[in-house]
Amino acid sequence: MARMYPQRLPENVSPSERPIFKTLEQLPDPWRVFHSVAWQSRRKGRQGDGEADFVLLHPKHGLIVIEAKGGSITIKDGDWFTTNKGGQYPIDPFEQAVSSKHALVRYLRDAIPDLPRIEAGHAVWFPEVTSSGSLSAEAPDVLVLDRSDLQRPVAAINDVVNHWNLHETIDGASIEAITERLAPTLTIRHTLADDVADVEARQVHLTEMQRRAVAGLARARRVLVFGGAGTGKTVLAEDRARRLSADGFRVVLTCFNRPLGDALAAEFADDDHVTAGSFHHLARQWIIEAGLDFPDEIPKGFWDDPVGELLLEAFTVGDFAADAIIIDEGQDFDDSWFMALEGALDDPDEGLFLVFADPHQAIYREDWEPPIDAVEYTLDTNCRNTNQIAAVVARIYGDDLPAMGTDGPEPMFIPVETAEGIDKALRGVLHSLVNEGNLSTDDVVVLTQRRETKDHLVGQTSAGLPIEAVGNRSTGIAVETIHRYKGLEASAAIVILSRLEKPRDRALAYIGMSRPRAQLVIIGPQEIAATLGLPEAQV
Repeated sequence: MARMYPQRLPENVSPSERPIFKTLEQLPDPWRVFHSVAWQSRRKGRQGDGEADFVLLHPKHGLIVIEAKGGSITIKDGDWFTTNKGGQYPIDPFEQAVSSKHALVRYLRDAIPDLPRIEAGHAVWFPEVTSSGSLSAEAPDVLVLDRSDLQRPVAAINDVVNHWNLHETIDGASIEAITERLAPTLTIRHTLADDVADVEARQVHLTEMQRRAVAGLARARRVLVFGGAGTGKTVLAEDRARRLSADGFRVVLTCFNRPLGDALAAEFADDDHVTAGSFHHLARQWIIEAGLDFPDEIPKGFWDDPVGELLLEAFTVGDFAADAIIIDEGQDFDDSWFMALEGALDDPDEGLFLVFADPHQAIYREDWEPPIDAVEYTLDTNCRNTNQIAAVVARIYGDDLPAMGTDGPEPMFIPVETAEGIDKALRGVLHSLVNEGNLSTDDVVVLTQRRETKDHLVGQTSAGLPIEAVGNRSTGIAVETIHRYKGLEASAAIVILSRLEKPRDRALAYIGMSRPRAQLVIIGPQEIAATLGLPEAQV
């Protein structure tokens, strides 16, 4: 039996093609029969569509293009007409068959590199009529297949083969390449990139819900917003700064972490009303602009009380003033920084002071307590992480799960015990996320608990992808330590952990694992999986 493409007759096949399909099924192997073939090629110097009702392929006989025409046939003064229930219509079946044959050969030659010369013939099949003799010079009897040939398909096709002298061998690789072009095997997968897009679309709605909730505190002058990782603190801080700026407020938007500060500064680079950046960067800028001496060599302890006192002086002698102070990562700020920043307010009584904080992320100030009296508000909906990621993050401190967010892919854990194991695991994960999952390199970040691990990875190539430091990244996969990436996020994060023994270890794991919006992969020793309640994943 011939190999049919498709294997079964489609429901909507035309009446004229149905009997031909059934007849061609009787051809012996290795004939391959393709029904309703369409392609794109250049015809008469222009890009155009090509199609054929049937294409026959044989390793020893090349290609045969068959056009099917239903109804009764009339030839009048050399013009062809078909008559059916709808009336009589002009046709030119042989011109169509010839044109399709040449266009198909050209298409295959262009589409398949190194394709050898392919012999091709054509014929026209009228399954509803019986003809006798040649119908015209272009339609000799052997190329006109009719109702009677439905009972003798092997003989009829052999006659076409002999008429066109189709006796040139086609190798197996070429047969498969032609088959792939005429009847491609294609699986359209729902990739990780699709999952990420779905998750992030739903998260936009959750973030808007959070923004509206915090907007209800607009009348308070001192506000302290608590929220676990992923509850949208940075997003809401940016939103509040943007809205205050639109109302003409002079705003300071600051944080602890330098990479996050740089991102905030870039976000508001064109906004004259917002001064954004990390506290360390802004403090140095304000002190120098006030004409005060900033030390070239930073003495030990300078970034505690001394810088606060120097800043207060800078705000006193300088001309910088703000109407609103917005602090992200407040849990990492020294008490003296809060007092110094209050000094930047043009009107301390009426100025706005808004702090976002998460005590679980206090990796620089243990046992942090807010140093200001303020109206407190708690964010309880995780609008960054999926529910699956949030559940794993909550296990670090035994927290209750946040309010329902959005579902996404399950986190993965890959056990490793050595640096070589990390390298191997990373190759597999990057191949899965980028090469197979269709995530872009912009979507993925590698986060390390130890600086030595980051330094080891920078400059490597893994799964064909360069690994680059966040500050120097061009097109590769970004890698950064967890503490430097605090406050930032990515669609997918590969978090490399080494231990969960000390409070700082747990804080870093909590921060790192909460960075991805949709996909979390953890690489580390087996005991970490037990602590997090995660099964092993083979990637």
